Amino acid sequence: VSQGDGLGGSTVTYGFSKQSEMELIQAASEVIKQGKLAVLLLPGIGTKDDLKMAKDYGARVAQIATHVTEADVAEQHIGLAKSMGMEVIGMLMLSHMASPEKIAEQGKLMESFGADVVLVTDSAGALLPDTVRQRVGALRAALKIGVGFHGHNNLGLAVGNSIAAIEEGANWIDCCTCGLGAGSGNTPTEVFAAVLDKMG
Repeated sequence: VSQGDGLGGSTVTYGFSKQSEMELIQAASEVIKQGKLAVLLLPGIGTKDDLKMAKDYGARVAQIATHVTEADVAEQHIGLAKSMGMEVIGMLMLSHMASPEKIAEQGKLMESFGADVVLVTDSAGALLPDTVRQRVGALRAALKIGVGFHGHNNLGLAVGNSIAAIEEGANWIDCCTCGLGAGSGNTPTEVFAAVLDKMG
């Protein structure tokens, strides 16, 4: 639960949310029985105070997202989330803009800051199954923590790319109901679940 550009994103620059993020986070936390409530934070938009407030209102997972070559800006935010007992997912956005080797280097930074999982994040929906495999494989080989994938459906490949990520060792896949997300949407949970069911 966050504004489209993460905590603190409700501004004239990124567009105003119709409701307070903290009210939405609190409302969601009151009804979740089995899951964990996650929030998104982009350093430079969201602040450490936003993260503290989200934790106070019931968030248990922090997804900290940076440009694929700028993981260093997430050190304070990842460290704070871990110190508050949150699960931390590092997101390397626009992963099509960096080589597998660069992604592995940046993932190691996020790991060193305390991230529990690092995601190859195809923010532009520009990756193909082979390029997903290369990036996830490089990250998997470099890290001791979890590795995952966050797909966008601009080329109609969000589900296929997510499967490619799993085949390369990813153990965390971001999905959303009905594929509702930025651009052409994210990996749709319903379709992805059906594909996994067929795969056995």
